[in-house]
Amino acid sequence: MSNGFSGHFRVMDTPYFNTAVHRVRVVLSLIAGGLGGAAFFWLSLPLPWMLGSMLVVSAGAVGGLPFRRSIRLRKAMIAIMGLILGSCFTADKLSQLGLWSLAMLLVSVYVVLMTGVSLGVFRRFGRMNLPTAYFSSMLGGLGPMTIAGEEAGGDNQLIPIAHVIRIFCVVSSVPIYLTFVQGVDLTPPPIVLSEFIAVPHWRDWLIWGGCAVIGFFGARAIRIPFGEILGPMLLCAAAYIFGLITVVLPPFVVIAAQIVIGTSIGTQFANLRGRHVLRTVVTSLGSTVVMLVGALIIAELMAPVLKIDSLSLLLALVPGGLVEMGLIAVSLNADTAFISVMHTWRFILIAISAPLLFGLFWRGFLQSGRHPPTSTDNPDARSG
Repeated sequence: MSNGFSGHFRVMDTPYFNTAVHRVRVVLSLIAGGLGGAAFFWLSLPLPWMLGSMLVVSAGAVGGLPFRRSIRLRKAMIAIMGLILGSCFTADKLSQLGLWSLAMLLVSVYVVLMTGVSLGVFRRFGRMNLPTAYFSSMLGGLGPMTIAGEEAGGDNQLIPIAHVIRIFCVVSSVPIYLTFVQGVDLTPPPIVLSEFIAVPHWRDWLIWGGCAVIGFFGARAIRIPFGEILGPMLLCAAAYIFGLITVVLPPFVVIAAQIVIGTSIGTQFANLRGRHVLRTVVTSLGSTVVMLVGALIIAELMAPVLKIDSLSLLLALVPGGLVEMGLIAVSLNADTAFISVMHTWRFILIAISAPLLFGLFWRGFLQSGRHPPTSTDNPDARSG
């Protein structure tokens, strides 16, 4: 009898069984995300396919439903998002790169200011040790900051939670602010069946596919920061600038990308049920609110000086992800090329400078004869 039971459990513990269970959970997550997006679309809510999928799946994940994301599928959709963003570049946009240099300087100043404020918030109210607070306070780079933070002695659970909360808060609040405060119409246009199912020429698909595959794997091979989206975006931008392709991606591709991205964000809330992360969640919310208010003030003050549309400058400053902010920009018909360049600059700036500056600061901290705080100094800075 016992041998039969043990054999049964051994079968259930096989990699094949675990993979099958994971795939079922991914499919359930995508179904829930699709239903959430459809419900938001039916209710004419802003940015329905991404917000609807994100909110429904995150609520289910927090409630304990077995939602999971597929890393491979998400990376494929990130490459597609690169195509969507790249399609917004034109030859006229290239002539404005010199004018955008001042905006890049403004983004850099904003990143430094908000990082300093967030670092103080996480240290004072989140009670985090220094590495955890430092890499949690960065305005981008969830993956790189988690890895760098763990290597520096930070908490590998709290750092990603802080970044997920930041992205979730930004993606949720920016459309709501634009709709109910600025009066921007984010209501999705009605779906015309003939346009929805229209299939472009095979030549267009071939160019898109080449840009996605070559850009994705080429950027990864030469280790470009955030190359999974930047590689396809740059190649696709070149294709549109040189007139190799003139049509936009079909609506069903854009909707599918929004559902997958929104669902992927929502599934990461499965780890927020523990009490020990509650302080990090609350602190991250407060820190993100400060970032959003700072972006709003700077955008209103500096847009006339830089002669840039205040809405585009706001979307370029807010610390959401390039993918998520790109989707919002596309739905607004904002200057998507400008917004993409600014977020790309922010990510590269953070990915390169944050670990280097922390290393210099940490060595100076040790040379001063002081001992940095560790996770044992604080029960909320533990891992797991």
